[in-house]
Amino acid sequence: MVGVINRLPHVVCEVGTCFTVAAFTEYVTVIPSNPDLRDQRHQIDIVLCHQHETEYQRRGLVGTITAHGDEVAE
Repeated sequence: MVGVINRLPHVVCEVGTCFTVAAFTEYVTVIPSNPDLRDQRHQIDIVLCHQHETEYQRRGLVGTITAHGDEVAE
């Protein structure tokens, strides 16, 4: 759990359609949205609001779609 730094002010959570102001950043492993790359896994840095950060810490965000269109794998 790392605070949001080096981001524009009022950046919003990058989970699905959440529009809450982000407060944390996490590295997550995702399944790319590109059908040709579905077998690959990538780590990306996403920003999370307090609610999604709590969910991430408790049980992870597996299956959640990010603002990048990717599905969280782990």
